[in-house]
Amino acid sequence: MRVERTADGVALMRALEQHAVRPLFDDPLAARMLSGWPAVVAARRPLRWLFLHALERAGPGFYGAVVCRTRAIDDACRSALAGGIDRVVIVGAGMDTRPYRMPEMAAARVWEFDLPAVQAAKKAALRRARGALPAHVDYVPLNLAQPDAAEVLAGAGLGRTLLICEAVTMYVAEEAADRVLACAGRLAAGSVVILTYVPRAEADRAGNEGWSRRLGWRTAYDPAELAGRLRAHGLSPLADVGADEHRARMLRDGDRTLAVFPGERVVVAAREPGSAAAAHEG
Repeated sequence: MRVERTADGVALMRALEQHAVRPLFDDPLAARMLSGWPAVVAARRPLRWLFLHALERAGPGFYGAVVCRTRAIDDACRSALAGGIDRVVIVGAGMDTRPYRMPEMAAARVWEFDLPAVQAAKKAALRRARGALPAHVDYVPLNLAQPDAAEVLAGAGLGRTLLICEAVTMYVAEEAADRVLACAGRLAAGSVVILTYVPRAEADRAGNEGWSRRLGWRTAYDPAELAGRLRAHGLSPLADVGADEHRARMLRDGDRTLAVFPGERVVVAAREPGSAAAAHEG
């Protein structure tokens, strides 16, 4: 399945980033989550170089986009959790290791939602890497394309929550992406939502047809359109960052040269007090 390959590919890129002179984030579990040929690539320096060289030729800036968005989301998670949130919902968790590598998240109750096949691979990888599944994480099968997806998401509750939806909206139909926004709209006041999306201008840009075909993009938003949708659900957009901001904040300050494809942006939004969801809290 495409989504399983995507999860493995992102895990490999996060493992490769640990070998950078100044890695953008610390993920000691990334390489240990890998098996098969990705594990072989991550373990051998010549193969790492060859893989990154081939990846940059096939998709210029894709590696940079993945590692920069990882750092941006890590930073946003730490900020949210520092504010006292102790519940985390990860939609489309893939091989994400944040609940296991971030001390701030280890103290939270975490719900990971994803397709059953992806979760089975994730659990097997965690058992290899850690020996056992962590007690603070619940794994809930979810297919956003199914009509009952909203009810499944609601099973995590509607308390004050950090909701993360990384690299999901662009791979599902708009109706499925709307289910995530609707779930975010039911969270309690003080909740924080972090999600990524493909800007419509990039999805429609001449020359990006290859990206769209290879990656399987299905849904895109204009930034103003997405901000409006978030506000309609009672969420206040706080940040919307992409390649330019990543280069300025992460790469230039660290004196690092890395191409970053502008095809994905990171949005952070908050549920403000007095919203409709707050009125139904509990």
